[in-house]
Amino acid sequence: MVTAFPQKSSRLTYRPTTSADIPQLVEVYNSNPFFMEISEGKSAVTAQEVMRDYEENQAMPGSYTISVCEMQTDRVIGILQFILENPRDGHPWLGLLMMHQEKQGQGMAAECLHTLMAWYRENGFASLHLGVLEKNERVVPFYEKHGFVRYELRATESMGNVICMSKDLSTN
Repeated sequence: MVTAFPQKSSRLTYRPTTSADIPQLVEVYNSNPFFMEISEGKSAVTAQEVMRDYEENQAMPGSYTISVCEMQTDRVIGILQFILENPRDGHPWLGLLMMHQEKQGQGMAAECLHTLMAWYRENGFASLHLGVLEKNERVVPFYEKHGFVRYELRATESMGNVICMSKDLSTN
């Protein structure tokens, strides 16, 4: 049994996403039109599409969707989606870490990532895996800076090539 995900870090609060968060999450998604274009084939998504993504993620056993909020305002400024055990390979995976465009470059994504890695480590997980769309390769240095290494380029039908990365959680 895993512990509850932390409720806060130094500047952020975390809470399980609910349908009430969807309008703010639409803003987060749509503030990242480049990512939306390469992942969804269009620069903006609707509330129905974000809700469907949320519901699909929630339907997977051991899967979490966390709304990331500014501590000062409680405004949703990001999303974390992760799973304890990916059914394809048995490893824990970070599925999505996205921050509102206006909050990028302020260290908030790094704060989220470190909170997530610490939580996995505290719950006895040895590694964390993630995939970066090859078309979004510009984000790879962010993950490398935090100890992730590339181990595979995987071709997918729906999203093109995905750069698979992992981090050994026994090291900081």
